[in-house]
Amino acid sequence: MFWERHPSSINYPPDDDYYFRYLANKRPKHDLGDIFNPALNVQEKGAASVVLPSVVALVSDSGNVEVSEGSGTVIESNNARTIVLTTANLIRRPTDGAFVENHLIDDLKVIVYYRGGGYAGEVVAFDYHYNLAAISFQPQVPLPTAKIAVVDDSLDVPPSLPSFELRPHANLYKLRPGAEVVAVGRFFYKPFGSMVVPGAYWLDRCRYDSKELLKASCTIIKCGEGGPLVNLFGEVIGITYCDRGSTPFMPISIVLKWWEHFKTYRKYRRPLLGMEAGNFYSADIDVIERVNQLFPSVCSGVFVEMVKQGSSADLAGLCVNDVIIECVGKRVKSFLEFFEMIWENVGNHVNLVVVRQHKVEPLHLTMFVNEATVDQFNRWPNRI
Repeated sequence: MFWERHPSSINYPPDDDYYFRYLANKRPKHDLGDIFNPALNVQEKGAASVVLPSVVALVSDSGNVEVSEGSGTVIESNNARTIVLTTANLIRRPTDGAFVENHLIDDLKVIVYYRGGGYAGEVVAFDYHYNLAAISFQPQVPLPTAKIAVVDDSLDVPPSLPSFELRPHANLYKLRPGAEVVAVGRFFYKPFGSMVVPGAYWLDRCRYDSKELLKASCTIIKCGEGGPLVNLFGEVIGITYCDRGSTPFMPISIVLKWWEHFKTYRKYRRPLLGMEAGNFYSADIDVIERVNQLFPSVCSGVFVEMVKQGSSADLAGLCVNDVIIECVGKRVKSFLEFFEMIWENVGNHVNLVVVRQHKVEPLHLTMFVNEATVDQFNRWPNRI
């Protein structure tokens, strides 16, 4: 299951769909710690204990009416302020599936809960396209910042010799389908206990518009949304979203790029190509075999799964089942690596090298990197 792709859209009966949307993710009225910390093994407990000092609970309201709740991860903290990363679901109206513009709710208030009490929070950055937000608050003392591990999602097909991780706390983490992960959150009522849910990384695609999302098998409730997904070393590899039967997560490399870009330029960047893509190893075995026959040296890259008519990818000449192996003159081994290259080139043309079935030579294509406009923002499921 961890290695298998499934269709991106699932149709549920109306009654089931209503339950998932409006009842299953309601906030808890009592302590669910025993349910959501189920029979954790030593490694899972260890991973959670590393990150929990950097996890806060969040509640938002507008006009004294609750908007949402969730969790967040401390990534910066000093005597002046503490910055928490979470999802923008915390601050958007529950019925807004799409947005006319990127603006805050009127009379919005955010409260940050951490162990001993609550603090007034300030929204310093938010982006409804990527569903991310940064909240600032000032605790009595600086809080521990989370350990971060940038995700490396590359994997060779056929596989190369295994590599051994000599530095378990290095800032690069090799993420493979089936890898054990732990979703962590914090309840927003006393005693502000933890929610810890183990699972595994799935190759399966999420149902959301945002194609950068990855997926884990663990299932969190709404108050855990926006909290960290960690590896077994307790290093944050993603920010979680609440969904039915699984946990989508935004890889931390994208989250950090978003945050660092905003801090530097005070604006957001949203590259748009008009295609769906994944890692080469996610392609059907027949596709992999045909590519390997023509190009034995190609064992990784970006596999093109869908191209939208009239998009930048379409105008560049990209086709379904193409494998992108170079971008801007650099070898590209994975989708996340490709995304980072595209991010740096919004508004510019990029040169691609592509291998295509039944073509004996690689193709050289040029693609323009558009930026998403408001009407092209990712849609996200409604929240209540």
